[in-house]
Amino acid sequence: MTLAMFFHPTNDWQKMLKAGHGTTIACCLFFHIAWSVSICHCLGAPPDGRTEDQPGGSLAEQPGGSLAEKPESHSIFAGNGTSPAPNRQPPNAGQRSGSTNVLSLGNPFGVEIAGTEVAGDSVWITTVDDHCIWQTDLNRQRIRRVAGNGQSGYSGDGGHATSATMNWPHEVRVDKAGNLYVADTRNHVIRRIDAATQKISTIAGCGKAGFSGDGETGSRVRFNQPHSIVLDGQQGLLVADTKNHRIRRIDLETHIVTTVAGTGEKKLPVDGAVATQSPLFGPRSLAVDDESIWVALREGNSIWRIDREKRTIHHIAGTGEKGYSGDGGPALQATFSGPKGIAIDQHGNLLIVDTENHAIRRIDVTTNRIDTILGGNQSETTMRLKRPHGIAISRATILVGDSEHHRVVQTKSSTGN
Repeated sequence: MTLAMFFHPTNDWQKMLKAGHGTTIACCLFFHIAWSVSICHCLGAPPDGRTEDQPGGSLAEQPGGSLAEKPESHSIFAGNGTSPAPNRQPPNAGQRSGSTNVLSLGNPFGVEIAGTEVAGDSVWITTVDDHCIWQTDLNRQRIRRVAGNGQSGYSGDGGHATSATMNWPHEVRVDKAGNLYVADTRNHVIRRIDAATQKISTIAGCGKAGFSGDGETGSRVRFNQPHSIVLDGQQGLLVADTKNHRIRRIDLETHIVTTVAGTGEKKLPVDGAVATQSPLFGPRSLAVDDESIWVALREGNSIWRIDREKRTIHHIAGTGEKGYSGDGGPALQATFSGPKGIAIDQHGNLLIVDTENHAIRRIDVTTNRIDTILGGNQSETTMRLKRPHGIAISRATILVGDSEHHRVVQTKSSTGN
């Protein structure tokens, strides 16, 4: 019997044992285990002490993290499960476009789905390993790089976006005209890519961390790792100024920046308080509808709602303690572990990216019940995720940045409980 026989599940092991090949089988098993350990060792394990949004690892490090597609309702949308080589310029061996399942997507964080006047229903993806932004559509036939040259840095304003450098672009949003807005997180700035010219510019921030500039514009403003942005539907762009523990707003007509929530204190908000007079512990992701601004607190391990008319803040989910509990019960009694994404589905329910629990959870806003719908404790029946970040929804389609599996996955939205 050869070692090749070990890899064929059709072999009749019982007959082999009766024929006296037990020792050979044991040797094969030992060889397979040793080989597997060796391969895992070569791939490397995630470093100890990983910080909140620090990427690490590859697909093979996550048990059960196969690139094989799950049933139709859960599948791979883009990415081949690998990250491009560090500092490759341009990324993906010089290709600006390719098939969605061929190109490497190194730690996809931000995901945006939007219909525009110039592009129809398109999908944008940010990747932090190579500091780029990619565009495809829901048919996922082709994907192309629209910003970033693969290098980490802060350059290129006034030129074509694909020649610019960024530093961990966490999130991208698009307006109806097709203009892109980018949270260039580790450059501490918000940038804009013009739809007509594809030129990139900085609309707020000076490239240095800090807190200043309320009532000011441009380089007189300082952010501290802005992670999330969202268009507010009122000619403004909301910014989760994460390490300043505030939410700020850029008026897109005047470019004046103001604070709309948070005092800078590292504490949980006061339920029912005026948003500008309440602490806001690590705002990490934002979503909006006509009545509310929805906020996921990374350090605060909880979900909050800001009433846009009354400008008060209200507790929606999470005790504030780190954990993974509460499915099937009231959302206020649940625990999260570093939530880093939030979106609203077509039924008005909240979808939460519970990053360190490797799970997507849904809050039914009518019953206030919370459940895991993807990954986490539902990994065996859905898909296994590894530190997901961004999330976007178009009708019944949900896209998730499965960050440390270096891919974007899709699932279908249901009506809830």
